[in-house]
Amino acid sequence: MESLAKLLVVDHDEKSRAEKIRVLESAGWSVSAAASGDEALRDYDIASCEVVILDTNARQTDGPTLCQLIKQRNPTVPILRTARNGLDLAETNSDSQINGYLIEPFEPLELLSFVRSLLRLNKMRVALHDAEARLQLAQDAGGLTVFDWNLVTGRAIWSEKFAELFQLPANAADEPFNPEIIARHVHPDDRVGLSEYYKSAISGSGQFERDFRVVSSDGAVHWITARGKLIKDSLGRLERILCLNLDITERKHSDLRNAQLAAIVASSIDAIVSVDFSDTILTWNNGAEQLFDYKAQEVLGRKTDFLVPPEHLAERQTIMRQLMKGEAIEYQTQRRRKDGQTIDVWIRGAPVPGLGGSLVGGSLIIRDISAQTQREAHIRFLMRELTHRSKNLLAVIQAMARQSLSLLSSPEEFVARFSERLSGLAGSHDLLSSDDWAGASLVQLIRSQLQHYNDLFGTRIHLEGPDLILRPEAAQNIGIALHELSTNAAKFGALSDSDGTVTVSWKIVTDAQQGRRMQMRWEEHSGPPVAPPGHKGFGHMVMDRITGQALGGRSQAQFEPGGVCWVLDVPMSSVVREPVHEATVPHV
Repeated sequence: MESLAKLLVVDHDEKSRAEKIRVLESAGWSVSAAASGDEALRDYDIASCEVVILDTNARQTDGPTLCQLIKQRNPTVPILRTARNGLDLAETNSDSQINGYLIEPFEPLELLSFVRSLLRLNKMRVALHDAEARLQLAQDAGGLTVFDWNLVTGRAIWSEKFAELFQLPANAADEPFNPEIIARHVHPDDRVGLSEYYKSAISGSGQFERDFRVVSSDGAVHWITARGKLIKDSLGRLERILCLNLDITERKHSDLRNAQLAAIVASSIDAIVSVDFSDTILTWNNGAEQLFDYKAQEVLGRKTDFLVPPEHLAERQTIMRQLMKGEAIEYQTQRRRKDGQTIDVWIRGAPVPGLGGSLVGGSLIIRDISAQTQREAHIRFLMRELTHRSKNLLAVIQAMARQSLSLLSSPEEFVARFSERLSGLAGSHDLLSSDDWAGASLVQLIRSQLQHYNDLFGTRIHLEGPDLILRPEAAQNIGIALHELSTNAAKFGALSDSDGTVTVSWKIVTDAQQGRRMQMRWEEHSGPPVAPPGHKGFGHMVMDRITGQALGGRSQAQFEPGGVCWVLDVPMSSVVREPVHEATVPHV
């Protein structure tokens, strides 16, 4: 209301100041007063004033003018300048910050009328500013830009957003508008098509709507949709172009993403299925057809129960209730194919909101994990096997340590012999671990235990027999025996000089009473004369007794003068993992 307006009077003359206050207060306005500009700026809230009545005798002596200082604090406040004579007023009438002038003496009604006019003017200015702000807000919220080109005058006006889009000045210039300013920002691939489109619109109804791309100065590409009208005069000449533009880059990207998602769904090897609240199938992609062997036309509109094994129906209902409450789901279960086969699957689901935000169903990704569950089961089996074999290995190592230590040997000799035996045992385990502990090749096992003599294979070391895949226990025990045999041969036997030879042979025989058996033989020839050892150490016990007993058969070492001969005779079932070709083959 006008009666609540706040006015400020700045007048050095006390009598003049008091008279102005009296006149203004008589109109019901709230009036503050200051004797100088410094006092006004220091003691009063200029930002809350609606009109300032400023006399020339209250000017600043240096620096910016008092009007400039007031406008810095309240850019919209009107300033009415008063003076004692025209000469004083002439010194200030060039100040662009002043909104009106009065020369004293003046009638009270003249002052009141002038102030009322300034209040109304300021109110209209504020209202216009608010309207422009609301219009700008609406344009910004809708992403709209405005362009209006009068071809008769040549002038154009545009909104701030339009200026940003086409790198134009914020305010239109008084000179004629050059359309090349806009054309140069149009994407090169769209220029010809856009030009032809507008030519067609001019000759047609004059209405236009077109999507095209623009390139900003930093190289960013924006998609624009332009909608408007080409206005003609009575003679059919084009006189005005009105255009609303909308940046639809995000929408275009969204359309592209949707197309990409659709392509992903169509080409995915995973089954992607959507259902409604009643668990009825709404969509069924190619991955679902491949996984379940049902075509889309066979399942659309059906409830999903036919895919769920009976024992999982209760689970399915519980999971779907979670999904329809808006919770994401992820679990592993089983589903049934068209041929009745049950498969292990992983399912991830997410609720699907409708246009109003309420949930309308769910989207499910279903993946066949049968191979994965088989691998996991195999890993669990291997872990159990590893635990079992680790215990066996520790037992073997403990036995080796006790037997090695029980002999009357020096600590140094014990460490050396025990380390060698551990190394031999490790060689067998390396072979087993390379095949997931499923077994080991007998040929590779022999070569690993004789690896220090690789250059002698085929000349002084001969292998004869079919390559067998040994069970882990067999590989471990035979490996220990081979290590002891090779160590003895290197120290005392055929491998201790340059003339001795070693033949390792094995074969599969069938015994009418004992069934199929594997017989293995280590024979040394042409080495130094051999004498039986004076005592039976760990190596002798391994060769003569332990290996055969561990595999359910027998083993024996004979120390003949011509060389050591070791034989092993054990059941096939305790040694060999896989069927083999029984032809005897020399291995170089």
